[in-house]
This record gives sequence, structure tokens and C-alpha cells, in this order.
Amino acid sequence: MKAKIRLISFVFVCLMFFLPMLSYSAVESVGEINAKDNSAGTIIAGSSADLILSLTIDMSQAEPGEEIESIRISIPNGLTVKSKTIKSVTIGDNKIQNYTESIQDNNLVIVTLPTVITMTSRVAIEFTVEASPVPVPQLTFIAGLIAINQRLLIASIKPGNADGRVNNDSFTLKSVSATKPLPPSDLKVQPDPSGENDLILSWSKVDDTGVSGYLIYRDGEQVGNVTGVDQTSYVDKDLKPGSYIYTVMSYKTTALRSDQSSSVSGTAPVDTKAPNPPIVNPELKVLDKGIEIDWELSTSSDVIKYIISRGASAGSATKIAEVDSTKNTYLDTKPPETGSYLYVVSAVDDAGNESKSSPTQTRHVVSGDKPQPNPFTPLSTDSRFNQITFPITMVKGGEGTFAIKIYDLEGSPVFEKEADSGSREIKWNGKDMSDKYVSSGIYIYQATLGDKYKIGSVIIAK
Repeated sequence: MKAKIRLISFVFVCLMFFLPMLSYSAVESVGEINAKDNSAGTIIAGSSADLILSLTIDMSQAEPGEEIESIRISIPNGLTVKSKTIKSVTIGDNKIQNYTESIQDNNLVIVTLPTVITMTSRVAIEFTVEASPVPVPQLTFIAGLIAINQRLLIASIKPGNADGRVNNDSFTLKSVSATKPLPPSDLKVQPDPSGENDLILSWSKVDDTGVSGYLIYRDGEQVGNVTGVDQTSYVDKDLKPGSYIYTVMSYKTTALRSDQSSSVSGTAPVDTKAPNPPIVNPELKVLDKGIEIDWELSTSSDVIKYIISRGASAGSATKIAEVDSTKNTYLDTKPPETGSYLYVVSAVDDAGNESKSSPTQTRHVVSGDKPQPNPFTPLSTDSRFNQITFPITMVKGGEGTFAIKIYDLEGSPVFEKEADSGSREIKWNGKDMSDKYVSSGIYIYQATLGDKYKIGSVIIAK
């Protein structure tokens, strides 16, 4: 019983000693460990390996006293470090020269910075470890932040993408044997059945847990890298029609690869599949210099241009312009002055296949000097007749802000609006300032452009 009491007392004393050195913190971070020049998170057992600890330290919620002075790296069993293990420290784009390092028990590295971190920063620490000769399937590091008051901040350092690259994105690596892996077998090459000018490769998984992925070669040159031993397929896209020869290698690290697999040839077909169509914004923007159309780019990678067409209907629209594949807007500087028209945008790929978007809303222009349509029917489902458009050209000789005010026959205001910046028209959907439809009948409008104005009437029918 006395021994139990002494043990409890010892634990209590330890807690009282160590707890003041710990501090729960609002400093949040994302971090990862990567083997240098190896995105698969693999190192070779029995050898030295250069590693990079990447941290994105979020100081936006830090409190006074939580400025970061040091970074602690706990090295897992199966790895050791020697003196002067740190090779470089980088904060943002700047390499830090005057840092200091200390090592405790061959498995705890503390890097003290010459100046404290007070703002959200991206940190990279390159260091060297020695891997034991026995492969270890899971080597998990622990990173910690030490504040200026020497407290180890207990904050969430979540594993994730901290260096902006597609790689390990984890605090866990693995060590594998130094033996060369076997090459993949049963390589097959088939044309894409969808009609794209692609070739689809597949092979059998290499039965070796140390394999990190596969390298794909076309006509002797590497064209792909598939990570993960279970990932056994690859699509070689946008090929010119013709025959190609493929081989695949398995690899543990960049330097430890298998021999090439047996070669297999495949013939890329002519591309007969249209690209995915762009998604057009149905709303047209009426600007001082014309009508602007905008769209979301096609998701197909082989699009080389977009064709803009205009017409009374989608079926009758004809080409008025084309832009390259990086553009997603077009300004029609010479739209029709009367009539009804809409726009269609087509994506065209490098084989000439074309796909058309859905059409924009139809724009109705009856005359350039009066509101239209008049009368109009707000409750109609036909977009040609359920709102009235007041063009800026209806007020002659004015300069400045274009505005519309609507009154009922008793002189009470029901609607008013200024044109949006750059817009040359104002639309009214028949609703008052409380967003309620007004009654059918005759309404008086006053259109102003600077110090010029025009007064007229509009009719609402229901």
C-alpha cells in the first residue's frame, strides 16, 4: 500500500514538473515528411536518406507568448540521426543561416531559429537519417513547435499538403529492402473505346510490398509515373494516330528500379470524340462597347479553341468569332440593332471535333429609342415578354448616369434603378420596390441620362 502511495506521489510530482512546460495553443499547422527526390515516402533500409520536414504554421490565432522559437522533430524507431544532421532550414523563400541544432538520445532533434516566427509561414527543414538494415513498414515522425517561453505548444499539426506538391502528404515513411523489384508482367495496350485518341495500359501487380509505383515508357522515353503498388493502369492521352511501343518498370525509390517489362505495341486511333462542351452563362452583359458572353472552359484537355456563334435560334446561329482555348469571354462589339438573337459557344479539339454549349438567353431589340416589349406580361414564362428593357439610347444627347423611375397614374413611385457600371440598359420585371408584382395597367416612366430625360408610358398586361 505504501509503495502504491509512493508511486502516485511520484507521478503527481512529475506532472507538476512537466505540465508547466506544455501549453495548449491556437497555433494550427499542416505538415509532412518526404524523402528528398522521392514522392512515394520510401527510403532504403541500411542506408542514409535525406528527408524534408515541411510545415505550414498558421499564426493567425496565436496569442502573445506563442511566437515560435524552435521546431522539434521526434525520430521514430528504426532511424537514427548523427551530429550536424540538419542540412538546411528555409522559411518562405529564404534559407536561414544562423540556426542551431541539438540532438537528444539519437531520436530527438531541436532546431532553434535565429528569429522567432510571428506570422503564418511555410517552413522546410532538410536533414539526414540513418535507416536500420531491417525494413520497417511504418516510420512515423512527430513534429512540435516550441514557443519563446520554452513551452511546447500542444496544437494540431495535421498531416497534409504543406509544400504545395503532390507527394507523401504524411508524417509516415517506410523503409524497404535494397533488393531490386521484379518488373511488371502481363502488360496490355488497348485503344480507348470512347473514341478518344488515347491508349489504355494495364499490367499485373508486382508482389512486393516495397514497391512504391510504376514508371511508364513510350518508345523508350518515360511518359508517366503511377504511384502505389496496387495502381496497375495508365491512360496515355491525346496521341497522334499511329503505332507506339510501351514498357513499364516497378520502383521502390527513384534510384531502385526493376528491369523493363516485356514490350507491347499499341495503335492510337483517330480522335472521333467531341470534347466536353463549355458551360455558358445564360445572362448576357450589355456594356458600353457591346454584348459580353462568358463561359466555363471545357474540361477536355485537347480543346484548342472556342467558336462564338450568333443567331435567332441555336440551330440558325452562325460563327462570328473564335478565341483560343485559354479564353472564357468574348465581347460582341457589333450586335444587331433590331430583332432577336442569342449566342452559342462551341469547343473544338485538335482533331476538329466540335461540341456546342446550351444557348444564352435570347436578347430582343425592337428599337433603339424606346422601351421594349411594350406592353409586357410579368407573369409570362416566355422570357421575350416577361420584362421590359429600357435602352440608354432612348435618351438623346445626355452624358452621365442612366436611370429609370416608374410611377403609377396617381404619381406614386413604384420602381427606380440606376444602370450598373458599364451597362447600357435597365430591365424591369414588373415588381415594385417591395418585390411584389404591380397591378396591370398603364405606368409612367422617366428615363434620365445626366441632365437629359425622356418621359413615356408602359403597359403591363396579365
